[in-house]
Amino acid sequence: MAINRMMKFSIAGSCLLMFGILFGFMTFPKLLKGGIHKMVNLKPGTDVRALWSKIPFEIDFKIYLFNVTNPDEIKSGAKPIVREVGPYFFEEWHEKNDLIDDDEEDTVTYSPKNTFIFNPKKSNGLTGEEELMIPHIFILAMIFATLREKPSAIPLINKAINSIFKSPENVFVKAKAMDLMFRGLPIDCSVTDTAGSAVCSLLKANTDDLIVDDPDHFRFALLGAKNGTTSKNRIKVLRGVKHQNDIGVVTELNGKKKMSVWNDSKCDSYEGTDGYVFHPYLYAEEDIVSFAPDLCRSIAAYTESTFKKNGLLVNRYTAWLGDPVKHPEQKCYCPTSGCLKAGMMDLHKCVGVPLVASHPHFFRADEEYLKTVDGLSPNADKHMIFIDFEPFSGTPLEAQKRLQFNIWMHKVEKVKIMKNFPEAMLPLFWVEEGLVIPDSFVKQVKMLHMVVKVMKWLTWIKILAGLGMIGYAGFLYYQSTQGSKKVEITKPPKFDNGYKSQVSTLDANNLRAQIPPSID
Repeated sequence: MAINRMMKFSIAGSCLLMFGILFGFMTFPKLLKGGIHKMVNLKPGTDVRALWSKIPFEIDFKIYLFNVTNPDEIKSGAKPIVREVGPYFFEEWHEKNDLIDDDEEDTVTYSPKNTFIFNPKKSNGLTGEEELMIPHIFILAMIFATLREKPSAIPLINKAINSIFKSPENVFVKAKAMDLMFRGLPIDCSVTDTAGSAVCSLLKANTDDLIVDDPDHFRFALLGAKNGTTSKNRIKVLRGVKHQNDIGVVTELNGKKKMSVWNDSKCDSYEGTDGYVFHPYLYAEEDIVSFAPDLCRSIAAYTESTFKKNGLLVNRYTAWLGDPVKHPEQKCYCPTSGCLKAGMMDLHKCVGVPLVASHPHFFRADEEYLKTVDGLSPNADKHMIFIDFEPFSGTPLEAQKRLQFNIWMHKVEKVKIMKNFPEAMLPLFWVEEGLVIPDSFVKQVKMLHMVVKVMKWLTWIKILAGLGMIGYAGFLYYQSTQGSKKVEITKPPKFDNGYKSQVSTLDANNLRAQIPPSID
């Protein structure tokens, strides 16, 4: 009976132990990874594809403008003094149009579309009708671009500016904030003089970044021409159906497998994702790389810290524009005239305009630039770029992308309004894109973690229960072996005096009679 019980417990315990080990450490991880792979890819019909194609919630978009407080003094050579005005708060809606899938390549091609809606309630009392003294970015861009590309044409550009913009007395103009951001500053191309007509003919041939009122009248705004308009850029990314870690990786831009911007094989390559989706199992030892078409380059983010947020363990990644002096591989992003110092990137080759990208308030930039202008106060909490990733699912719980646009100003002797300009890195504006995942999505990530945690608990319960049953079977076996070794010992009879006296009375004759006779 004990042997039967021992065998039952031994077999049941062994099966439970093996099942716990095989399922918990081999089968379940494969099933989980396979299940996540089926969910986290860009194949039509998946939840991730729907979320990626059209983000169902708004992204916080803030614009900070710099009001120039001493424009007349700058014209005479004084250091610029600026005052930040903002944030102007917008709701930004992202979607992707004209999606084309290629099952053989496992890719999808799309054109992005961003829509901005002003939210005065979150703009701290700002309405967009505030009048600011700002540099006329279009005029500055015309002059400095010509200096780089064809310096001999500066006299022509000078005449064209006087014609199109009615002989401005200063490169700084008073304008309403919303005009600069979205409504636009006027450009009158109805002029008939040679210089003005020559410049306007170039503008009419490329109006992608202008608001067109009629064939002879345009408006220039920072974001007006792009608001609610599907981009002409065609971006091709991998869907991650064949290889999970390839999800969202950029392979082509406008039909080209490489850019032709930087004249360098590495810098002209597309590295990383499109910035909207990342593969799961994204752990701290792996850098996050995304390609930014507006900068014509990829930017890497590196792990800075690990902490808990909303009950989930997250890794914080930070990024910056780098330093071509300390990182020679970044020198290919420099113009032919030479590299800017740390924290700055010249965008002229990328966008055709002599703008310089930096972090807001020159955060992490070389101090030399901060000395050329007054009114900036770099601060890590306000101006750094960071992304908080939940690594298991590859979900960004919070992200803040911050970028400032500047222009390197200096005197131009052949342009009357700029012949005494100081050398300064003049900040124009900076933007902040903020993403905080809604609670409903956080709950889904937590539910995934809960399922994994429950399965781990069940795995260890099975293993411990199996070991316990095997241990109990061993105990039964031990008991059975001890039972077979026992010997029953009985006590000898106790002799009393009567017995002794009886023996003593036996005589020799009686004993001899019991011995058989010997054979002679």
